[in-house]
Amino acid sequence: MSLKQLYRRFSDWQRNPCKYEEIGGETHCCCNCGQEYAGAYCPRCGQKARAGRITWETVRNGLMDLFGLGGRSLPYSVWQLLWRPGYFISDYINGKWQVSFPPVKMLVIVTFLVFFIGQFLFPEYWAEVIEDQPATLTSTGVEYYVDSAINWLSAHPEWGILFIFSILILPTWFVFRYAPRNPRHTLPQGFFIQVFMTIQYFIWNFVLSLVLAWTGLNVQQAWAVSVCFLPLMVIVDYKQLFGYGWRGTLWRLAAIVAIIALSLLMIVVICVTLEKPDGYLVEHHFRPISIFMTFATGFGTLLSLIDAINRRSWREQGVWRSMLLPLLFFMVMMLCLIVLEIQRPGAFFQALVS
Repeated sequence: MSLKQLYRRFSDWQRNPCKYEEIGGETHCCCNCGQEYAGAYCPRCGQKARAGRITWETVRNGLMDLFGLGGRSLPYSVWQLLWRPGYFISDYINGKWQVSFPPVKMLVIVTFLVFFIGQFLFPEYWAEVIEDQPATLTSTGVEYYVDSAINWLSAHPEWGILFIFSILILPTWFVFRYAPRNPRHTLPQGFFIQVFMTIQYFIWNFVLSLVLAWTGLNVQQAWAVSVCFLPLMVIVDYKQLFGYGWRGTLWRLAAIVAIIALSLLMIVVICVTLEKPDGYLVEHHFRPISIFMTFATGFGTLLSLIDAINRRSWREQGVWRSMLLPLLFFMVMMLCLIVLEIQRPGAFFQALVS
């Protein structure tokens, strides 16, 4: 079999891994409730048709249930998530829950297993990754709460990674809402998308870090190399999940990065401006509302431009009509900049570098 045929088989498996057997005409009598039926499960009580004599398979399933691994298998779900991530996530958010282990429970169990295995194989290496004693905080004010949050996230990396991925929920919904696959997906679906991606990244990061640790790299170098894997993982996941090609996926992910970067910059500049000492704003003629309006209209320009390109509205409305809203936002932004410069020359750029 050629490589091309192997890849085609693998690609077909990614899209449709489950092969369900046809229900035969054989009837069963349920050992639990006495119902006669055809199929693999009793329609009255849900017991399996194969239930009966206790075998070693029954013992194995009982032990798996003890650790929450029975029924919808955790290893099966992890395997699916690693080799067909976007399709697997798409199956789950479209209602195919029976083939997936519950995602939030999966995150907790995978985190426990990762730390247990990591400490067993590389105790010294893993001790550097997770610090038992967080650093003592000496900061005050807003910086104290920021440092406290950073310390907590460092001690609980699984929730820190989930928090980072959660930032993608809203921009992903906005940018990919016209996708060929899973269009108009909801924000709750977006939450589970990011939960699955957190699990996936956590496992790949763990595997790559251990492999790199075997080569003799220190913890900082190993984690730096494994983090470089993140963009490729996100690209593959989103391509499979939303059905765009490589180019369509890449520019939309670039748009998400631009949205997040501008949002963070706006928050930082506004917070820094408002943290100025009493009387500073009046003395230097700062107008926080002008800075906010400049960023808000710039944000509106970016969103409206992305939306116009994403919907390809120029095919029906023409270029000028489709770009009317982005141009309006841009003109208002330039007007805000002019007003801000008239109030105090260089105020906007000073706010950026302060």
